[in-house]
Amino acid sequence: MSDDSKEFMQWVDALAKGIIAGCAVGFLFSLTGLMAAPKAVVLGGLAGCLASITFKNRTDDRRDRDK
Repeated sequence: MSDDSKEFMQWVDALAKGIIAGCAVGFLFSLTGLMAAPKAVVLGGLAGCLASITFKNRTDDRRDRDK
């Protein structure tokens, strides 16, 4: 595999983990009764997506700085 495809797969992996974790946290939040389940899951997935992008960028920057 080329370096570009490896980097792309790392991004897909990070986004998938973030979205799944965010949706799970959103669903758990919906069990409190403060928000409807579909809305909580979607907002949790969005937050997980943004968090995973931030985490991936920070780890890439740290890796580049250590080189």
